[in-house]
Amino acid sequence: MWRIHLSTDDVRRIRIAPDIDPLWELVHSIQLLDNGGPVIFGPWRRRVRLAGLARWSMLRHLSPPMGYFADFLTPATGTTDLRAGIEEVLRTPRSCLRSDLVTLHEQCPRAAGWARDLAAGDQQTLRALGANLIQFHEAHLKPSWAEIRSQVSEELVRLRRLLCDEGVDALLASIGGHVHWEAPALVLRNKKTDRDLYVEGRGIIIQPSFFALGDTSILDVPGEPFVLAYPIPHRVGWWDTRTEGARLEAVIGKTRAEVLDCLANGDRTTTELARALDLSSATASEQTKALREAGLITSRRTGKRVLHALSPTGATLLGT
Repeated sequence: MWRIHLSTDDVRRIRIAPDIDPLWELVHSIQLLDNGGPVIFGPWRRRVRLAGLARWSMLRHLSPPMGYFADFLTPATGTTDLRAGIEEVLRTPRSCLRSDLVTLHEQCPRAAGWARDLAAGDQQTLRALGANLIQFHEAHLKPSWAEIRSQVSEELVRLRRLLCDEGVDALLASIGGHVHWEAPALVLRNKKTDRDLYVEGRGIIIQPSFFALGDTSILDVPGEPFVLAYPIPHRVGWWDTRTEGARLEAVIGKTRAEVLDCLANGDRTTTELARALDLSSATASEQTKALREAGLITSRRTGKRVLHALSPTGATLLGT
């Protein structure tokens, strides 16, 4: 078993992630491609395999189904924006690239010509990696992203409510699964080796993950916050694009549905919406105007920015 020891400082610095982290979801979903995994992922995995796995060979090499995956794919700073997160990945120092790839090679000694170039920080190879990450997300995560994000958001709301109502002990005890809170340590009972890990004042980020493999992943990078990513419960049928989110898209349009879904997780400025949804500022402004005129959102000016929020009607429409 693994024991993650928390000091008083670490407990005070516990943070709940602000939103779903698309890079953690990418890594965990790629691991599922070559792993039996929970039955709930079966239909999605079959669909991805039928579409062909050859184009994802680099990603599968960096995120093997079990054990260690390349840490640089999930920066400790975290991200709620896919493209900003990938830019952070591409800025990984060469020493970290080399160290992670050496560790990965020790676990999975498969020869890959591009791995040597990646370890050397070759810009062309890094750009190819970034493109591959975006392509996988577009092809296999984005079609169900509204439902995936909705389920992670529900877990984040649960965590925040628990922290406010019952405190840190209740929060840590509620993670469940293979994680047990035995103060002052979080104990991962399913790990086959015996390890003691010390957070040492860096604090810890609690990150629920939709695609986690029924296990808990950790990111322990010296000098950075310790990250604990754990699996959430799932609703059956999440992979079916004929979910409520898809039906809403059919009524008001895909982009406007995505704007509403984004605002369900908190107020956003026009610029923040554009960045989160990969829209131009003009398009984001146009969509918010239409939603405001329909009574689904409200907008207020704060200085030079316009802040948008769901209206009661918009919240009712989303079922929030």
